[in-house]
Amino acid sequence: LGLSFKNANELNKIIDEHLPGHPPFVRCEVMVGGEVCEVYFRDILACVKALFRNPEFAPYLVFAPEKHYTDETKTIQSYHDMHTGKWWWILQVRHNHD
Repeated sequence: LGLSFKNANELNKIIDEHLPGHPPFVRCEVMVGGEVCEVYFRDILACVKALFRNPEFAPYLVFAPEKHYTDETKTIQSYHDMHTGKWWWILQVRHNHD
């Protein structure tokens, strides 16, 4: 068949080392109230880069604030995602005036 791997372990190694994927988790220990706790996290900038370079996510990325309403008269606003919140509108207006 001309495959570049001979078994599942070799295939997994190719996937892990050569295909773009999600940023790895980092483990660290923090002291909370005298107790050592394990914390796992990912580099947020690496996560954002991974989202932006993956074309499958393009339809779901939002770059501008939106207002959603629950009624036809647009008197009851619905807040459900970050881009529908007041903070994003305030930030957008501030940015446009700079």
